[in-house]
Amino acid sequence: MVLEAGIEGKPVSVEVGPAVVVGERTVVRLVVSTSQAEGHIMVSSMFGTTRAPITLLDVQMLSLDKGLVFPELSLSHEGLYQDVTKDDPVELFPVFAAVGGGVKTVEVLLPHMGVVVGVPVAEESKAGYSAADVLAKAELTTSDPGPCRLQSHTVAADGSSDVKRDEASTTVTVAGDVTFAVDSDQLSAQADSVLAGVVEQIKKYPSGGELTITGHTDDVADDAHNQDLSERRAKAVSGRLKTLTDLSAWKEAVSGKGESSPRVPNDSEENKQANRRVEVTLKPSKPQEGDSAQGASAASSSTAVPEATGPVGKGPEGVDVNVDGKTLHMSIDRVVRIGKYLTGSVELSSDQDVSISGASFALPETMQKVHGGWVIGGVYSLTLLSGSTRYMETDCEPPAGDRLPIAMTSFGSSVKPGVPVRLPVVWPDPGGDSVTIDLPEGEARLSGRIVARLTDIPVTNA
Repeated sequence: MVLEAGIEGKPVSVEVGPAVVVGERTVVRLVVSTSQAEGHIMVSSMFGTTRAPITLLDVQMLSLDKGLVFPELSLSHEGLYQDVTKDDPVELFPVFAAVGGGVKTVEVLLPHMGVVVGVPVAEESKAGYSAADVLAKAELTTSDPGPCRLQSHTVAADGSSDVKRDEASTTVTVAGDVTFAVDSDQLSAQADSVLAGVVEQIKKYPSGGELTITGHTDDVADDAHNQDLSERRAKAVSGRLKTLTDLSAWKEAVSGKGESSPRVPNDSEENKQANRRVEVTLKPSKPQEGDSAQGASAASSSTAVPEATGPVGKGPEGVDVNVDGKTLHMSIDRVVRIGKYLTGSVELSSDQDVSISGASFALPETMQKVHGGWVIGGVYSLTLLSGSTRYMETDCEPPAGDRLPIAMTSFGSSVKPGVPVRLPVVWPDPGGDSVTIDLPEGEARLSGRIVARLTDIPVTNA
């Protein structure tokens, strides 16, 4: 599989694969070459992270059919200090945990370049290189090798709720300030519309399972008051859900945690608001029942799409945005559906040298609260919109270490005239034949966030 891309405005080709499994590890070969007749291309920081730039740690191997992501494990610098010229390509060998039996192809995310689909998993004797020799020389991280399960997150455009879904459970978090009167367990006039999202999730699993409802508060009042309020709010949500849908197939547990489990530090009014919430967690006895309903319900939503706050253009045609007085063109020709996920790459191009800041593709601070460590420096703001629901970039949460977005975690280059830079991303699939990418407005820790919308992006099947 060959990916045509560009680095620093210069053309680059990357031949990806095959992948070879040896014992507990998978090795993937990358051959980086260029058609440029003169000069050279440095690969030293193309694939690294902010913390470890001269590595391959920002490369990710995926099995989207199985909902798995494999973090890169090699700390080796071999090949990364070489320059790519027309007559001298560079071979690189990222290392991952072994893919399971029966996996015939994988996807590989290459930062600044794209997602390569359909990379074959081959026997070592047919690979054309020795994976065993690569592993014998490799210096591997001691972190958990993975793989980890992909997680999906959606957020209501008005901030009233958000949903986190993995293989085994779904957690709907409803905002206390929208669902209740101030410092009260009395449900507000908007409560039923917010709880409708909880009902939608419950109805996906007719066989039922375990249902946990937990109330949380900020730290404004004393511990006893907050504990009591959190319990009363959880009971109020439980009671209202029973009038909105049938819970007879669910084993229910209702409790409050007061101020003891904040979502974020209680160090600002905005953070205190985020901590005033009720979490409803579903652990269905038959999780597979939700698979067929996952995309269909969102795609058929008649709720209006929020009004755009930046420039708008159709995905294949693109849109121009202003970055420090210079014009940056953003476009995407299509996204590809694989299993329950979509993947695609937004292209950045310009006829000028455009510097990308650490905040350019950061999430607004209000959304960072939902996503923990996703802050600045990477590509985190390419969300999908379906009706009034915002689909965040897919991520995973390894047993050890920070949450891992399935996107670039370090933007290591500016955009220069010539070949475009690509921003690869994986999203949960909202269903439908086309999607809209929205870079939402809002403040981050640093200035310079890009706000834009790309519509009518075709969806094709892998």
